[in-house]
Amino acid sequence: MSRLRVEEVARTFPGVRGGPPTVALQPTDIEVADNDFITILGPSGCGKSTLLRIVAGLDRPSSGRVVLDGKPVTGPGRDRGMVFQSYTLFPWLSVADNIAFGPRERGVPKPEQDALVARYVERVGLKGFEHHYPKMLSGGMQQRTALARALANDPAILLLDEPFGALDNQTRALMQELLLGIWEADRKTVLFVTHDIEEAIFMANRVAVMSARPGRIKTDLRIDLPHPRHYTIKTTPEFAAYKARLTDEIREESIRAAAMVP
Repeated sequence: MSRLRVEEVARTFPGVRGGPPTVALQPTDIEVADNDFITILGPSGCGKSTLLRIVAGLDRPSSGRVVLDGKPVTGPGRDRGMVFQSYTLFPWLSVADNIAFGPRERGVPKPEQDALVARYVERVGLKGFEHHYPKMLSGGMQQRTALARALANDPAILLLDEPFGALDNQTRALMQELLLGIWEADRKTVLFVTHDIEEAIFMANRVAVMSARPGRIKTDLRIDLPHPRHYTIKTTPEFAAYKARLTDEIREESIRAAAMVP
């Protein structure tokens, strides 16, 4: 049974200063089952982030609808946890207080808040940094905090918008392994936007490829690679075959996107 359904969702933005409107998304559909880890891959400007923001309830579709656990999405909710590329931490709060923010707002008793903080600090490898402030942390540590904050709210679905895009290659690879390990343990339902083909394959059990703008999901590819996944799987022939196919798909859409630029 689908946990999340995107049904004929389209988005058009009004023109600027009387100019023509911008069609960001064509009517597009996708079904996400419970425990799925789906990466959304596509050329720059294809509407990946717009689609994710609509699922998050941060933007409204021009037509179509999003249904989560049988209920239409009409705005943000704690059933969806969002992690952005920018770290979006509260700079005046410590690591522990950032992680505890959601539970505290829900009225969770302080001892339970403390237990949640301890659990997720341990899981994302920030033990010893609980009382540090964001400006005292590296980019990777800030994103670990953002991930822990989202998970501490126990969302039904985790939404990530290029969360590792601002990190250096080595930190990015370690964060991929960290998140994948958490998913393999907890089997949260995940939608993960990326423009990186290797990341899309390594993280997901399905890769949804979007066309050039106005975007739509043109390919839904199942990734049949075993779990738990070790980083060395990136050197296998099976991984290379997926990468070759998806590289061709993205190249085709990137050429189309470039041809549309005036």
